[in-house]
Amino acid sequence: MFGLLKQRWAPRICSWVSLDIWHRMLEIELLLPYYHVVSDDQLAHFSWIYKFRSISQFIADVEFFLQSYIPVGLQDIVKHLEGGRRLPKRSFLLTFDDGFREIYDVVAPLLYSKGIPAVFFLTTSVIDNRDMMSPQKKSLLIRSLASIRDSPIKREVSNHLTNSGVEGSDLPSRIRSITYRQRHLLDELGVLLNCDFATYAYSARPYLTSEQIRGLMRRGFIIGAHSVDHPPYSEMSLDEQLLQTRESLGWLSSRYQYDCETFAFPYNDAGVCREFFHTAFSDGHLKVSFGTGGVCPHFFPRNLERLSMEGTDWPAKQILARQFGKAFLGRP
Repeated sequence: MFGLLKQRWAPRICSWVSLDIWHRMLEIELLLPYYHVVSDDQLAHFSWIYKFRSISQFIADVEFFLQSYIPVGLQDIVKHLEGGRRLPKRSFLLTFDDGFREIYDVVAPLLYSKGIPAVFFLTTSVIDNRDMMSPQKKSLLIRSLASIRDSPIKREVSNHLTNSGVEGSDLPSRIRSITYRQRHLLDELGVLLNCDFATYAYSARPYLTSEQIRGLMRRGFIIGAHSVDHPPYSEMSLDEQLLQTRESLGWLSSRYQYDCETFAFPYNDAGVCREFFHTAFSDGHLKVSFGTGGVCPHFFPRNLERLSMEGTDWPAKQILARQFGKAFLGRP
């Protein structure tokens, strides 16, 4: 009961505190909101696992940020971290993860018309729809399950998960809990549920193509790396973390003939140790990385935490209030 009241009322109470007071108390001047998808459509590869912003909600977010903050570009932040430039007071940079097609169709035209910079972090294995990431496969599998009335097929799916050590209260939650190391199960379940991921990727084109990426770059948007195939870094060894990071940075730099100098961790930066950061940044090629820890500062100064604008219908001010409140209450 207390948890429900806290979840329901804490953001509202925090929203009564003005932004000026929050910023003074927390000494936060740069906000880094992040998104995945902006769309009014029910996206089969996304809607069953994650709540994203509608176009009207995203436009309202953008208007709020423009009214309350000053947009800055990635290079402004890099120069600031290098000690060569102060950022404007109360600034923001929008970022988008994974590389979905809606970045090109919806997001970029809106931001370009308003002169707002953004960074798009791409998972390299799915560019040109050559493959699909595990979260999108999970969404398609859960959608397929919802349309099946055949109990024997569901029993077969359940038995396959049980034999693979995947437990849970129901089939959708069990599919969601499949780990990166178990990702082969997603393709096996696809066969059982007649869910052809390759055909879906070819027909629906959920991810950006190379030509679209080049178009974004011509408009001045920054392309960053987001790993090769989107693993949780907390499940990876140090060597695997470095390999995923360096391969994605190098692949983008080679493919699109530019110096890719920024990286965003898939999921979050939990479990990433100091040695990773010292090694990854040691040659000077990587300039800045991004996590998803809200507005609290990270122990490595060139790793900047971002705040999610998704998973809720709340307006941007209330989302920020919740993040500010969590940061304030979480202080030692």
